[in-house]
Amino acid sequence: MNEKEFGEKLRPWLERSASDVGELQATRLRSARLRALDAWREPVRFLGVVTVDAGTAQTIKYSILQQALLWLPIVLLLATLVAKTLAPEADIGELDAQLLTGELPIDAFLDEDFDKWLKSASGSF
Repeated sequence: MNEKEFGEKLRPWLERSASDVGELQATRLRSARLRALDAWREPVRFLGVVTVDAGTAQTIKYSILQQALLWLPIVLLLATLVAKTLAPEADIGELDAQLLTGELPIDAFLDEDFDKWLKSASGSF
């Protein structure tokens, strides 16, 4: 039995009962029916794979997606600041200027023995 056949079988019972209902009760029932129809929505296909009811789809859309879009710029900004802090850029021009204006020759910085001596000398202080 499909929906249409069920409705046809149920109609005489509902019509008989409707005649016993007063005008005030009929108005209240009509109002309740309209509120129920306003609340009901067609099921929605989510991502083209899963069918969910409209309330669940609306919850996903407004609560999860909007909150994610709200926090996305803040998270990206913080991630950028952390990346800049952890990996500072070396200014090559400044580094060259320090090497050329320093008292030591450039070859001293490339000498491994001098590097060892420098570490041991700074450790003794």
